[in-house]
Amino acid sequence: MSHKLAVGQTVIPNVYIREFVAVYEVTRLMPQDVTGEPQYRLKNTSTGGEMVFREHELRPCDRRDAPVGRF
Repeated sequence: MSHKLAVGQTVIPNVYIREFVAVYEVTRLMPQDVTGEPQYRLKNTSTGGEMVFREHELRPCDRRDAPVGRF
């Protein structure tokens, strides 16, 4: 399975977890996990914190999709 998102692209998580409600920028394409799903290293555009998400947990984002006050 190949990566569908690109480095520099902005994304938001599909799941609502209060700590993760933010806009993220893809900083690195990561190897697939044990199930073969692509992973991404992301940087929170507000705080600068970084974390890893799997592809199914993300969706592309633009200004209309961004959580209020987070873009």
